[in-house]
Formats: sequence, C-alpha cells, structure tokens
Amino acid sequence: MLEALRAGRWPVLSLFVSDELAPQELSEAIGLADTAGVTLQQESRQRLTELSGSEHHQGFVARMGEYPYSSVHDLLDQVSTLAPTDGRWPLLVVFDRIQDTFNFGAILRCCDAMNVAGVVIGSVQQAGATPQVARSSSGAVHHVPIAVTDDLLAATREIQQAGFCVAAASEKSTAAAWTSQLTSPIALIIGSEAHGVSDELIDLCTQHLRIPMLGQVTSLNAAVAAGILLYEIRRQQLS
Repeated sequence: MLEALRAGRWPVLSLFVSDELAPQELSEAIGLADTAGVTLQQESRQRLTELSGSEHHQGFVARMGEYPYSSVHDLLDQVSTLAPTDGRWPLLVVFDRIQDTFNFGAILRCCDAMNVAGVVIGSVQQAGATPQVARSSSGAVHHVPIAVTDDLLAATREIQQAGFCVAAASEKSTAAAWTSQLTSPIALIIGSEAHGVSDELIDLCTQHLRIPMLGQVTSLNAAVAAGILLYEIRRQQLS
C-alpha cells in the first residue's frame, strides 16, 4: 500500500494502518501520507481485517479512488522515440481478455521487471485494475501505465502503425521464440487463459512465437508464458 503513495499514480483517499506497526514503518507511512495529503488512521489488526475482508492486509488498508487509465493515443505519445535506450527497444503488452486477476497482476509484475512502457487492455471480457491485481502484481500496477480501449483490434492496428512489430505466442507457429528476431519495438499480445489470442489479432501479427514444451504438458499459464517471452525479448535486445 505504501507503494501506491510512493508512485502517486492511483489516488489513495484514506489510509488505515495497524496499531502494531514497527515505529519505522509507521513513521514512513505518516510521512508519505502527509506528503500526499492523505488522512491516516491507526486501527487494530482485527478492524483492518474487517475493513479489507481479508487477514492478508500486512497492516495496511486503503480506500482507493478510480484507477487512472490512459488512452492508447496518450500511451503512444509517452513512447517518445522508437530508438533504443541502453539497448532496450520500446516494448508494449496487449492483454487479450485476461480475466484472472492473479494472472493480470503477475503479468504486470513481469512487465515492470522488463521495463515495459505500458499495457493495453480491452473494456470487455477483461479484468481491470483492482485491489487483487495490485496485491498479485506486488505493486507493479502503480508503475506500469495501463491504457483501456473499447476496440482492441483497432488499438492494436494503431500500435502497429506507430512502428511496433506485433507478436503473439501461437502453438501453431514453427518458430521458437529464441530463434526469432526480437530486437525491434515490439507489442506482445498475451491471450486469454481459456481461448488464447483471438483469430483477428493473430492475423495482425507479423511474428508468431512458439514456446517449446519439452515435457508432457502442452500449454502454459498466461502469466508464465508472458514472463518467458518478455525475458527472451529483453535478452536478445541486451545481448
């Protein structure tokens, strides 16, 4: 929760902290809340459990404002140049109907680790930024810009027209991710847990990537697949 105050992206309306916090933690919380103009109140752990509906609050509960989604146009404006920075080309991730909040958060965590410029989500059949996403992302939701669109296909076309290579994992591809050329600005599409990437988005892709499976299981969790592909993209760019 302190990460939300540090980042200053998602508005914190009020903050409740455990009266059992260590002095150093409490001092930091008071300082951050004061700087952000957020009301802070100490409560018992039992009261925090009641407020959050969970015992896993770690001594912090907050009342949040609406998540400040960006537009695809604004997100592309923030990618000021398609030239590499320290060997890293701009990298975007498009979420195609990721409905599991744990997966959403885990993918955001990978995006932050690999310095992704932002992610794009659709407005239907898609999880949004929620407290569960914040927890499962380990705070990455406060650092990775999220753009929302009513037309994911049109948004992906706009990204492509801006100079990004659009890529997606596909079990039908014959090209393994680590033998593909991934050293340009890339928008990586991560498909839904149940259906994968839609046919319309697959048709837009200029690269289809396969993650070789060496065991008996034939598919990967969406977040695991995203992590593998994002790390491979950055590995190639930085090698």
